Amino acid sequence: FGQRKIYMTDKINERLTLAENNGAIWVGNPDEEDIAEQILKRCPDGIDVVYECAGQQSTVDEAMEMLRPGGRLILVGIPREARISFPIEKLRRKEITIVNIRRQNNCTAEAIDLVASGKAKIDFMITHRFNFAQSKQAFDMVAGYRDGVVKAMIEF
Repeated sequence: FGQRKIYMTDKINERLTLAENNGAIWVGNPDEEDIAEQILKRCPDGIDVVYECAGQQSTVDEAMEMLRPGGRLILVGIPREARISFPIEKLRRKEITIVNIRRQNNCTAEAIDLVASGKAKIDFMITHRFNFAQSKQAFDMVAGYRDGVVKAMIEF
């Protein structure tokens, strides 16, 4: 959709390498550095959009810190807790827009069209392939985030 600068974070270093090799201009591991500090060093006014994919209070707070005034917080992660809160003073002062994504609502057809047209190139994310008989192994690997897996493909 025309994004020029993509910053990506993950706790799995293999995923960071994959992102860096496929267009991210900066990557960081939150276990190794202060993500908000590093991004704000590069973008002192903040960034336009944050996709929060971990579903944790700490990452929502971090996202609010990094957003520029008028920025958008896209909530993708599924929280384990029943509630997530927002610092109202930052939300109001920065006039942050919050968008909750349920992952399948009105996006599947558009995503398929983007991939089919070649506008979205996603093959690089398939890091592991399994045959149908290895399905349990594939699901166990993905659930445990083992072996640097990003996406595992089960082939029929």
